[in-house]
Amino acid sequence: MDLTYDRVLRLSDMLDDYKPIKAYMQASQKMDYVQFDYAVVHNLTLFMQDPDFDFEALENSTDYILSVLPAIKRIFAQPLIHLKENDVILPVEAVRVVNSKTINHVASHSELWTDIKDGEIKPEKLLTRTYEDNYGIYENLVFCNVVDEILNFARANIRFLREMIFVNRTIEINLLERVNHLNYFLALGKLHIGYSKSFEAYYEIAGRCLNKLQFIVSGIVPRLKRPVYKNNTHRAGRKNLKIRKTNILSMHKEYHRVYKLAKYFALNNVTAAKEISDKDIAGLQKSYEYFCRALCLFSVGHFNFACDENKAFDLNRPALKFGFKGWTLDFSSAKVGKRNAIVLDIKKDRQYKIVFVPSVVDVPTEEERRAAKADEYIVCSPFGDCDDSTFIDITSLDSFRRFQQIVLRGMICADTERNECPFCTGKLSAVADKTIAGGAVYECKTCRTEIYDSNCAIADKPFVYTKIAGYSPREYDGGWLKERSTEGDMYFRNITEISDGEPVCPHCGVVHK
Repeated sequence: MDLTYDRVLRLSDMLDDYKPIKAYMQASQKMDYVQFDYAVVHNLTLFMQDPDFDFEALENSTDYILSVLPAIKRIFAQPLIHLKENDVILPVEAVRVVNSKTINHVASHSELWTDIKDGEIKPEKLLTRTYEDNYGIYENLVFCNVVDEILNFARANIRFLREMIFVNRTIEINLLERVNHLNYFLALGKLHIGYSKSFEAYYEIAGRCLNKLQFIVSGIVPRLKRPVYKNNTHRAGRKNLKIRKTNILSMHKEYHRVYKLAKYFALNNVTAAKEISDKDIAGLQKSYEYFCRALCLFSVGHFNFACDENKAFDLNRPALKFGFKGWTLDFSSAKVGKRNAIVLDIKKDRQYKIVFVPSVVDVPTEEERRAAKADEYIVCSPFGDCDDSTFIDITSLDSFRRFQQIVLRGMICADTERNECPFCTGKLSAVADKTIAGGAVYECKTCRTEIYDSNCAIADKPFVYTKIAGYSPREYDGGWLKERSTEGDMYFRNITEISDGEPVCPHCGVVHK
């Protein structure tokens, strides 16, 4: 299975992260929802961060890489090379070097002549010598391997630090807000409210490390197209290269610093990742399915919906009926093709079926999606960079809000009367001074949720989107924080993707003004 280093490193961590969930779920007997809620607080961990992470070791390694970065940049600009000589036969007009070997060769190869007159030979082609820059010397291969290790180290830790900083920022900001869902803070406390306090001691050093690692990546990535790296990308044997001390690595100032960094990586095991077998991935897939099932059940139970709290169910094959005012929600697990899925069947004025498919590696095909016969087929992935999937991970505190966001969309799509607010239990009323193409606008005065029944002019299909009355997006400089904070700033009350605070049409992918 061809996986990138970042993916292998994350999968290695996930083996330990999700294993306790699998063990608990398989060992658990039937329980009611109150017992399940109690288990989330005490035994069933649905959110975690590594409490033993060594920030000081990370900063020491990062500082050492920064000290070598100027030497790396100089090698990118002026690497050592060998000139490779080649004897080739070229047309006369392309020949630049003529020597005695050229004369002897043309004298003995008449097939290269075009004419001979008065003892003079007019050749068509000549043997000449060309010189080619050879970047594939041993020292440059060591250099390229060190560059790869630096990027692997930086990218893996950037992902980890971003998630930690973002989680801490989310808790700090949202604790002061009053426009979140009524059960948000209750759910937050059950998942891991103590995490915010334990992270305060490391927040400053985590921010420093993140800035340093981003600076390292920005200094290296634009230079990867230089010949010294580009020409050695697929060179045979480069990945299994053993480090040995050559004259250049000993005496050349820049290459010597790179050599010392390579030894540092090897001695300190900085970028080592566990081996991932197909058996490991299969076990991880099962654990991730258990996690998604438990988190989805927790999310539904903390979003207005209530069930018979005394009715026992099996965590491995849950079948529960939830209700809220005119809505009903049937929660179940099922096989969709060969995949284990979570099924939410939401009903009010109409039925709306949502199928969640957890997946740690592969992505379902279009045939599998169509076979589900659902209004929505959603792939849950623990990686935030997967296309056409929802980011659900044990290290992301907002994962339960993403489930609630999708439930909110199902409730709105199952409702055609628009009398009750699905978010806060308030009353919806039509807004007379707001009109859009395709339908009316409804607003809840309690939580300021706005529901728009619109129509896509390009695809000529109806769609629904939501806003918050009077909402204006926060200003960010861009980058990962803006990308991650977009939905958080909307408190996950948008049921479509948003761009600069405006809804993106699910049919054509553009913002309709």
